[in-house]
Amino acid sequence: MTDTREPIEENEQDSIVKERLEKIRRVYGFVPLVSDVLSERGDMFIPFTDLTASAFFRPKYLDQKTVELAAISSGTALASEHCLGVHIEQAKSLGVSEDEIFEAMMIGSMMAMNKSQSVAFRKFKESRSHEE
Repeated sequence: MTDTREPIEENEQDSIVKERLEKIRRVYGFVPLVSDVLSERGDMFIPFTDLTASAFFRPKYLDQKTVELAAISSGTALASEHCLGVHIEQAKSLGVSEDEIFEAMMIGSMMAMNKSQSVAFRKFKESRSHEE
């Protein structure tokens, strides 16, 4: 894939990064670690925040509550403590109930458990076939 866009000049990158960090701070009340570290590299931070905005704040087919519940479910499956902290608070601010959050967490937990079991049980069955 070829990128046909002109690179953004460094002074323009600095301005974009500053503006986006302020917006992140307004939305979350702080700047999450990933955004903070990536902001040191405007060339990486700007596309990262473009993708983040598209996925979390401008989804085409999901409503905001569903987006946050998906993030909670994924964060649970990945055991991402800090992401869970951010997305639980975002979900609550959108009116998502604790019961909905709990169920999203259970789905993520089940997916993580099933993944580890499917890998382990395949190896278990494979070891049996070697014995025969």
